[in-house]
Amino acid sequence: MSGRTHVCVVGYGVAGQLHHRLLSGLGVRVSVVDPAAHRLSPSLPAFTRIEDVPRRTPVDVWSVCTPTAAHVETVAAVLDRDPRARLLVEKPVCRSWEAADLAALLAKYDESRLVVMNQYAHAAAPGILKAARKEWAPGHPIDAVRIAFGKDRRADIASGRFVDRDYGVFGYEWLHMLALLGTVLPPGVHDRYLATDPGAHDLGVAHDPELTSVAAHDRTRPQDGPAVELYSTIVGPQAGPGCPVPGWCPRTPPGAESRQRLVRVDAGPVSFSLELDPVGLPGGTPLPRNMHRLTMRRAEGAREWLIHDSPMENALRWALSTLFAPGAHPAPDLRGITRISRLAARARAQEQLPVGAPAPAAPRIPTVEVKPS
Repeated sequence: MSGRTHVCVVGYGVAGQLHHRLLSGLGVRVSVVDPAAHRLSPSLPAFTRIEDVPRRTPVDVWSVCTPTAAHVETVAAVLDRDPRARLLVEKPVCRSWEAADLAALLAKYDESRLVVMNQYAHAAAPGILKAARKEWAPGHPIDAVRIAFGKDRRADIASGRFVDRDYGVFGYEWLHMLALLGTVLPPGVHDRYLATDPGAHDLGVAHDPELTSVAAHDRTRPQDGPAVELYSTIVGPQAGPGCPVPGWCPRTPPGAESRQRLVRVDAGPVSFSLELDPVGLPGGTPLPRNMHRLTMRRAEGAREWLIHDSPMENALRWALSTLFAPGAHPAPDLRGITRISRLAARARAQEQLPVGAPAPAAPRIPTVEVKPS
């Protein structure tokens, strides 16, 4: 991108700092809006409020990296300043009950453009998996897709980071898993999957009195499609009996990073396993960041490929290209938000919790102890 392009990052937490680093690497000029702007480096143009950003330096793109609860409010403030603004919003784009408000806002400012960040929708590794399946399992449809994303976030939670009491566990990694599912399933099957009533699924959830839910395992089979399983945890494998780690999801070895991103695809006699960063060698030595491993197993033996790719950088490049592309721009696809909203509602119904509210105090032992391990 040209050095003249100016992106203003709103919210300078972990996501905002990552956007800053990657955008700077793309040659983009970056400024920041954050309540703690006075604490940032003097070399970084930083402002406390959106209205403080000087108008003499036009903002080409606003990158919204605030907490999810502030997304719609932030988008509204940007559009009030510039009705034709281009916005890049981190996922989830809004809370479960705000989708209609966001749609109305974008309809009111119909000359604006908004795209939602979902890095795994732009990862190169799933495309290589699809090509490998066509080569090594020709004529065999997909029998099963299993995706697991997990991380022990207890230390983050104890410090106030990554707390989602609206979607619960579905607000952390589930949209990533849905994006990867969309890269593996045929488009029509993926559409039917998203349209399937979650009430028809076999859904196991581990509940917590403060965090609503900390792990979930969703099993279903869309019409004319393969078996689909999605599993995620924000407390590692210690989520409790309500949602044990499925047998197809290997546990991270002791001492290794708890973050795990796994895609498994079975097609006839061949099984494919895609491990997304972080990836380690058999002895435990971690591979460099943005390194992914694809393994193909069949009766004749196994083959392995290492793939270097940055899904986050890919997604930023796509977002900037899309926001600057000529012609009409379609509205953001909110089906993923609808999906996790319905799953979260079903999980809350098991505990009889209102939307967006933490669980009431209960005289029972919590599923997970919310403090650093």
